[in-house]
Amino acid sequence: MRGKVHFSPVILDPNTAPTSLYLSDDLTSVRRGNTNRQLPDNPERYTNFSNVLGSEGFSSGKHSWEVEVGDHPDWNVGLAKESFNRKGEREASPQNGIWCLLYGNGKYTNCLGKTVPMKKSLQRIRVQLDYDRGEVSFYNAEDMTHIYTHRDTFTEKLFPYFGIGKWKHIKKLRL
Repeated sequence: MRGKVHFSPVILDPNTAPTSLYLSDDLTSVRRGNTNRQLPDNPERYTNFSNVLGSEGFSSGKHSWEVEVGDHPDWNVGLAKESFNRKGEREASPQNGIWCLLYGNGKYTNCLGKTVPMKKSLQRIRVQLDYDRGEVSFYNAEDMTHIYTHRDTFTEKLFPYFGIGKWKHIKKLRL
């Protein structure tokens, strides 16, 4: 059906996780460890940032998933284009192929660096992609309050994108 949103249970791609991130056995949650693992330096793997991608990308249609961030003090969630440079020093921005919502230093920002005002602390976030309209939207999953929408022209496959700071878990939820 045209216009239907597909809720996507995101399975994390272990080939994209850097040596500092540990994925759960079922590939639905990730934590940052205090030691680095020995992993092959394959082309898909992030090397300079603590990011991991979902295993399934999207090049059309509407898709949605939820992320439980809980009380994690430092995270970003959103989408990354397939060709994003995973080996270099690139910031998370639409110009570099990342569309995301970030939390750090006690404030929420969009990937353009602008503060996103929030009335209460987020525990779960819904990310909603409308590829054909060029929109990625973020919602408070608890009450579906709209947080932020970024509009762009997408020209390649996009993957769910997750980044975390130190010592806590960020867990993917299935709908």
